[in-house]
Amino acid sequence: MSLRSEQLVPAIRAKIIKILIEKYNYNRRRASQILNVSPAAVTHYMSGRRGRLLKLLEEPRVSKLINEVVEKVVSKGGRVSEAEIYDLALTLSSIIEEKKRGEIRYSLDQAKNKLIRTLRERAQAEHEAAEKFMETASKLDNEITRMIFRQIASDSIKHADVLMSTISILERGEEIKIEIPKKNILQSLLEKEEVAHIHSLDEVKTYLPHKLLKVLLESVEADERKHAKILRSLIELAEEKS
Repeated sequence: MSLRSEQLVPAIRAKIIKILIEKYNYNRRRASQILNVSPAAVTHYMSGRRGRLLKLLEEPRVSKLINEVVEKVVSKGGRVSEAEIYDLALTLSSIIEEKKRGEIRYSLDQAKNKLIRTLRERAQAEHEAAEKFMETASKLDNEITRMIFRQIASDSIKHADVLMSTISILERGEEIKIEIPKKNILQSLLEKEEVAHIHSLDEVKTYLPHKLLKVLLESVEADERKHAKILRSLIELAEEKS
C-alpha cells in the first residue's frame, strides 16, 4: 500500500517537537506555540501516542529536511505553519516511496540472484552426473546395460540444457512470450501418447526373457508418461489463454 502524504503529518509534528525539546532545549509550551498545537498535544507527541510513523523519518534525506526546517525556525524565529508541514509531508512521502521501491527492487534482485545460483548449481550437478553415467557406460560390456546408462546420461544433459536456458532468460530479464498450439492439437497429441504409447508395451513386457530388458522398456514408458503430463499442463495453459 502506498503512503499518503497526510499520513506523515502527525509523525512530522512529533519529530519537530522532539528535536526542539531534546536538541535545542525548548520547553513544551514554546514547542506547542511554534507548531500551533496545545501543550497537551505536545505531551501526546512526546509519549509516542501520536506520530507512529516516526521510524520512516529516520531515513537520512528525510531527517535532513526536517532538521533544516527546525534550524530555520530556531535561527530566525517564527512558527511552522500547517501549509509548511503539509508541503514537507508531500516531499517526504515521495522520498520514502522512492526508497521503498528501491528496497523492493533490491529484494527482488536478491531473490533472482539466489534463484540463478541454485539453477546453476543444479545444472553443474546434471553435467557431472552425465559424465559419470557415460563413464560407467563405457566400462560395461553388456549392450542393454550400456544403453540404460547412456539414456540416463542423455537425460541429465537435457536437464542441464533446460536449466541453462532458464538461467539465460532470467539474466536477460526479457518478458516471456508464450506460444502454445491450439487446444485441439494438444488434445490430439495427448490421446496418441495415452493410447498408442503408454499402454502399448504392457503385453510385450510379460514375454521379455530378462528383467533388464523390462527395466529398459519401463524407462521408455516413464518418458511417455512424462510427455503426457507435459501435454496436460500445456492444455491447461491453452485454456487459460482462450
